[in-house]
Amino acid sequence: MKTLCRLILSLWLAINLAHAETGMRVRQDGMLLTVEGSLATPVDAARAWRVLTDYARFPEFVPGIHGNRLVREQDGFKFVEQRGEVVTGAFRMAYGGILRIQEFRPDGLRIQFISGPFKDAEGEWRVQAGQPLRLSYRLRMDLMKSPFPPPLAPGIAEQQVRVWVEAFAREMEKPDGKVAK
Repeated sequence: MKTLCRLILSLWLAINLAHAETGMRVRQDGMLLTVEGSLATPVDAARAWRVLTDYARFPEFVPGIHGNRLVREQDGFKFVEQRGEVVTGAFRMAYGGILRIQEFRPDGLRIQFISGPFKDAEGEWRVQAGQPLRLSYRLRMDLMKSPFPPPLAPGIAEQQVRVWVEAFAREMEKPDGKVAK
């Protein structure tokens, strides 16, 4: 019984503290906000890449993304229609728009929101292979174009980046093999 209790406690701690080491940086230069989140995860680069580029599955594991579908590929870019909801405390905002994605296999990808309330915001996923792999996401947005109230924007953006990095890392670490090949 004592061993079972230790095992349960160990599993609970592993699940709840696995991403406590998520490093966050928020920087504001004038009206340009940059938020970066990163963490180490014990997966290989191939698995990380499969999760990052399985766009249709994002609603299954990323909180706040309700729909994500590839609408076309053109000139080395993928265009993905995304809809969802940003929720932070009492703040709620539904959104929808098109993302233009450029993949740089296996190092990462760049995202630009080309329509919707986040138009002109940019994101970048980076994958640094190694043991452990380093996964990072950087969001850059002009606060004058942000749909968030300017005094709240840094906190909302930081929370969103943290959620995204941790959600993707959790999905990469799943042992069940659900990730598309």
